Amino acid sequence: MTTEIGHNLNIDQSIVLRHLRKLGMVNKLDVWVPHELNEKNLMDRISACDSLLKRHQNESFLKRMITGDEKWIVYNNINRKRSWSKRSEAAQTIAKAGLHPKKIMLSIWWDWKGIVYYELLPNKMIDSTKYCS
Repeated sequence: MTTEIGHNLNIDQSIVLRHLRKLGMVNKLDVWVPHELNEKNLMDRISACDSLLKRHQNESFLKRMITGDEKWIVYNNINRKRSWSKRSEAAQTIAKAGLHPKKIMLSIWWDWKGIVYYELLPNKMIDSTKYCS
């Protein structure tokens, strides 16, 4: 970024960097805007975790569990960037990909040792037929 500013102003990048630092600016990586849980979601998760831990104390079952998940993998992945801002200011935010990007579904299953099975499903979602097969 300082290279681009230096090029536009026809000065060396090191001069741009020096002036930005004198102004109290620091180079920060932009952050994703998080999805927040509401109070009920948070309490439900705590309750479920507490219940599972109590059950595991009576009957060791966690090593027999297989867990699965699905994840959309976007082909055109938007990268976060660095930007200059004052030390006391928060990093800039960057929007996530649009609603209809080209993507592929990853279906993955694992146990306590690692991945048991995975499948890439182009242009598909997990429905009851696929889930049961």
